[in-house]
Parts: sequence; structure tokens; C-alpha cells
Amino acid sequence: MNKLLLLISIITLSFSASAQIDISDARNMSIGSTVTIEGIATNGAELSIIRYVQDATGAIAAYPGAGSAADFPDNVNRGDLVQITGELKIFNGLLEIDPITAYNVISSGNAMPDALVITPDGINETNEAKLVQVNGATFVDQGGVFGVGNYSFTQGGEMSEIYVRSGSPILGEDIPFATVNITGISSEFNTQYQMLPRDLNDIEIADNFYFTSSPVESSLTNNSFTLSWTTNVGGSTKIEYGTTTDLGQEATATGMNTNHSVTIDGLEPGSIYYAKAVSDNGVSVIETNIKVFATASNSSGTVRVFFNYGVDGSVSNGSYPSDVTPASIEAEIIKRINNAQSTIDVAAYNNNRTSIVAALTNAHNNGIQVRYIADDQTANLALENPSPPFSVLKGNAGSPLMHNKFIVVDAESVNDSWVFSGSTNLTVQNISEDYNNAIFIQDQALARAYTLEFQEMWGSDQPTPGIFTITFGEDKIDNTPHLFNINGMMVESYFSPSDNTTSNIIKAIESANTDLEFAILSFTQNDLGTAVRDAHNGPATVRGIMESINDQGSEFPFLTGQGVNLLHHDLTHQCHHKYAIIDATNPASDPMVVTGSHNWSAGAEDRNDENTLIIHDADVANIFLQEFEARWCEVTGAGNCITSTESVEIEGFDVTLSPNPATDLAVAQMEIANTSDLSIVLMDMNGRILQSSFLKNVQGTVNEEIEVGGLPTGLYIVMFKVGNQVTAERLSVVR
Repeated sequence: MNKLLLLISIITLSFSASAQIDISDARNMSIGSTVTIEGIATNGAELSIIRYVQDATGAIAAYPGAGSAADFPDNVNRGDLVQITGELKIFNGLLEIDPITAYNVISSGNAMPDALVITPDGINETNEAKLVQVNGATFVDQGGVFGVGNYSFTQGGEMSEIYVRSGSPILGEDIPFATVNITGISSEFNTQYQMLPRDLNDIEIADNFYFTSSPVESSLTNNSFTLSWTTNVGGSTKIEYGTTTDLGQEATATGMNTNHSVTIDGLEPGSIYYAKAVSDNGVSVIETNIKVFATASNSSGTVRVFFNYGVDGSVSNGSYPSDVTPASIEAEIIKRINNAQSTIDVAAYNNNRTSIVAALTNAHNNGIQVRYIADDQTANLALENPSPPFSVLKGNAGSPLMHNKFIVVDAESVNDSWVFSGSTNLTVQNISEDYNNAIFIQDQALARAYTLEFQEMWGSDQPTPGIFTITFGEDKIDNTPHLFNINGMMVESYFSPSDNTTSNIIKAIESANTDLEFAILSFTQNDLGTAVRDAHNGPATVRGIMESINDQGSEFPFLTGQGVNLLHHDLTHQCHHKYAIIDATNPASDPMVVTGSHNWSAGAEDRNDENTLIIHDADVANIFLQEFEARWCEVTGAGNCITSTESVEIEGFDVTLSPNPATDLAVAQMEIANTSDLSIVLMDMNGRILQSSFLKNVQGTVNEEIEVGGLPTGLYIVMFKVGNQVTAERLSVVR
């Protein structure tokens, strides 16, 4: 009898472990229990591989972790009635079934459960995984653009947030300037409760009169610009603007319009203006958030581009880098510091160049205001032992990085204002070894915008930081202009994580009509990967170079699997670049360059302090293309490119290097029989390109100087490419 009872008990327990139960009962079982539940899938692939399942008693997440059925959730779509068996697990606070050992789609096309109407505070543990709705909400960032990340909303004095994930259909869409009803799944990540809208249908506009697009700036001059926007129905057209957020001035247009446009004139050159749009349809008055804009300056707009390795001048359109040696980048930084008249602001991830700190110290001692922001976790050896006499703030505490690389000089000066940007950290490794770019732009409006960003982090417009108002990372807001007219060259500027930088890089990539090249250290951002894939499948020829192909979530296997011509940069020194070139070979198609500190990663987009420029200019795009072609040639090891060390005698070409050995300067004395394009490249014995130049359509006697003053004693190779033929000469440098 006892044995029989025991057998019955065992059978009962076994049956209980595998029998289907209500989701509410499953949620009350201990972690590690195996459960079988049945319910309606309330989402599909729009939330990636997770599925949320709901029955009449509750809801739960199902995630295909290690050991799950191989084809889950490929066959599970929104509206499917599905039975799932698996183990209960907590992941970052969210209760889920993981792994999923078995599942069965019972039927498809079922009606969704009614969304539970709640207030923002109802996005909590009690309603976790349920389909919910908050009515009458307003987004805090209305007028912006949805990127990957969290977006707060308010309703009735309560606040919560939605999360937009990589690959979401909502990405790139405008954040409504209106009251909205938000539907989504109540979820949790690291104790933070959030709604997960699935697509744009989950964000329903509840107002009768609202903005359908926010003000966009155009026709920038040194004393005017035009703002244009739209509303869903006709209304009046007015801009309130001023040099502070108090505004105080108005510009209007006549009529009741849905397409609104106002030109604001009588403005000061190179200045920052704040503005908002206001419209009245006779029943309601609506207004946008205050946005920031800039007029064109009277500065020269000089652009100086530097690389620390040589370029392939054979693809030049007549434009060339300012220099291609490590010493030149540091020399230009120090030159700008030494020429400063009043202020220098530095935001640099790390610094071990005592020469740069010495120049900053000298400027400080000469009465120049020097302010410096560094990352708080990175070795900044040049700022220690001794500490410099100027103020240094180490910022973005915790795992995010203050990853900026910019310097602003004399922002209040028309002619002396400069901005330094690019990928180069102020270190020996970045300046002298790793592949990097640096760009210097003389423009007051851009310098003032970068100063706004600096002072947001600094917490003050004073010489010392505002201790209680220091702001880094996710606490920053979008408070700088984004479009600049720099002597006729249009430039976009974005700072992370406040400005949806990735969305704007995607827009640049999507504009490619002919060609797209990129060189990147780290590439893990799925949305950018999709944009590159789509460019490859579209009209553009795509080539890319990537350093860290084994980063977690790397886009390298995805893109190469899609047939994208993406190569691993596996040379001795890192490809530290973060640039993209769009339509450099097609001047009629808005050629542009994306560069700055921003790696193509979630960290750069969501957490780190970063700076990015998008430069619309055929010459700058061509200069970066020269750099890319040299790197592409090195990685592919192509025998017919400018980096080839194969030497042949070229008929009708003769060259002598003098003096040889050289100390500071050598001259290549050449006789060229036939008119040809000529490339000259100086390389070390390891094949590293140190500098290069390109001469177009030359003939007869030609002399070209080769600077060797910054090189150590040793033997070097000078390559000459005439047409498609290459020859080489050895050059000895002595000290």
C-alpha cells in the first residue's frame, strides 16, 4: 500500500511538472522550474527574438537561450496561439522562460488580448509582460527622432519610458509633437520598468491639431535662416526666437497653412539662436520645444585634414591632405594652442603627450583661459606628476566613457576660432602608430556650438567647473545647433548620447548613390549594419575596413555573409578611424564624410560622450578617399597599388634623390619624357607609408621636396608611380 501511494505520488509530481498551467501560476513557481504555458503571442520579430505570451491570467516572456528549440521564435508571430515548455529564469530583472525546450503553434491570426489601460506608474512588476496602454501621454523629447534607447513620457504627473530597440520599425521616425496614446508590452531591464511599443501603430496621436514635423533649418546666411515645418491641419505661422531661451522676438507669415515657412533676418553672423514654432488654428494653440540654430559666420572656413599615414594621391581631384605624418598632427595641435588669444577648451579621452600639456600650461601662464575635460577611468599620464596649473575635470563616472576628441580655440573670435576633431587621441600610440585622422576647421559658429557642448559637461561658462551642474552621458540634452554653413560648405554636428547620432549617420549612408567606403575600429550597431547592407544591395559600391571583428555583437559576420566587401584590418597597428565616405566619386551627388570620435557601437550611441561631424564637401570627401585607397591597398596587398615595393625601370623616367643621405630635406630630381600623373610615396622598411604627394599631368624636369626632418636615422624607400608603373629608390636619413 505504501509503495502504491509512493508510485502515485511520483506519477502525480511528474505529471505536474509537464502539465500545462495558467501563466499566473507559472509566474509564482520557483526559478529553475520547468513549466508549460499556453497563450497569445503579443509581438513578433519587431522586438527581435524575444516573444511575450499572454493568457487570461497573466503574461510572460519567452526567450530562446542556449539549449532552446532551434527554430524558436522564427515560426511565432503576433496573434499566434502558442504552447511553450521551458525553464523559468530571471534575466536582468525580467522573468522569462529560457531555455525553450518545446513549443507548438496551435493557431494563427487570433485577436490580440485587450490592452490593459494604466497610468505610467502601472508599468511595474504586477503588469510585467502584459500588453498595456497609457492614454493622454506626452513625450519629453517631442520633436526629436526615435533612435535606439529610452524615451520618457509623462501623463497626469507620472512619468515612465518606452524603449526602442535596434531594428525597431520606429527607428528614425519623428517623436510626435502631440498628446499620444501609447500601447506596448510592459517589461523590465535592470530594475527599470519600460514599455516596448512594437511599431508606429502603437503610438496613436490623440490631438486634433498637432505638428507633423518639427522646424528644419535651411538657407543659412550670415544674417538669416529659414525654418520650415508642417501641421496636420491649417494654422497660423509664427516663430518665437532670441539669443537665449527667453526668446523675446517674433517672425510670422500670413495665412492658414499646413506647410509653414518663416525666414528670420537681421541676425548676427556666427551666432547661436534659440527658436520655437507656434501655430493657432482658431481652436488650439500649439508650440514646439525650443531648438537651437546657428547663422553662418564671417570666418574663413579653412579646413585642414591630416592623417598619420600616407595616402594614395593617384585618386586626387586636385585636393590633398594638409599633411600625412604623425609629427604634423601634433605640430598642428600645438600651433593652434600657441596661437590662442583668449580661450582653449579641451575634451580628450586620454593624453600622454607632455608636449601638448606643456603648450597648454604655457598658454595658461600667459593668461589664456584653459579648461580641460578627460575621461575618469583612462590613464592620462601627461596630466599627472605634476598636475597642470589649469582646471582639469575627469568625467562620465562609471562604465560610460568621456570619449570625445576635440579642442576649441578662441570661440568668440571671428578669425582665430578653430575646432579640432577626428579620431585621434592625444597619445603616442594614436598619433604615431595607430591609423587616425584629424581635422581642423576655422569657423566661429562651429566653435561656439562645440563650446556649448563643452560647457554642458563642464557645468559652467566659468574657468572652473560648476560642481553641482556637471553633466555627462545620458543626463545631457540636445542643446546645440546641428547645421552650419561654413564658407559655403554645409556641415552637420552631433554629440552623443543626446543627439541621435546613429540615426544621422544612417541618413548619410542611405544617401549613397554611387559609392560608400568606411574605416572603423568597432562596428556593433545593428542599425548601421542594416544601412550598410541596404547600400550594398542598392545602387552603391560598398567597401569597408574594420579592426575589431571579434567584438561582442560585431557586424563583421553579418555583413560579409551578405556579400559586403568588408575586410579585416589585421596589420600591426590598429585602424582607429571612425569615418565613412559617401559618393566621393560623384560630385553631383552630395559627397560627404562622417568623422569624429563615435565608433559604430551601442556604447557610443547610448552612453558615451562623443562628437561627430558630417561634412558635405567634394574635396574633403576626395581627401578621405585618398586615405581609404591607401589603407585598402595595404589590407588587400594588391601588387599594383602605390604601396607596392616592387621596383621596375620605367621607360622615359629618371630620378635622383639628393642629398642622400639626407638630414632634414631631400629633393627628388625627375626627368619625365611623356606627360603623366606622378605619385611619390615615402615608406619605412616595413612598408608603412609615411608621407605622399601627387602631381597631375607633369612632363620634363620636375623637382619635389621630401621632408625627413622628423624621421629617425635609418633606411627608407621612396616609391614613384608613373601612370601604372612603379619604381623605387632607397633614401638614407642620418642625424
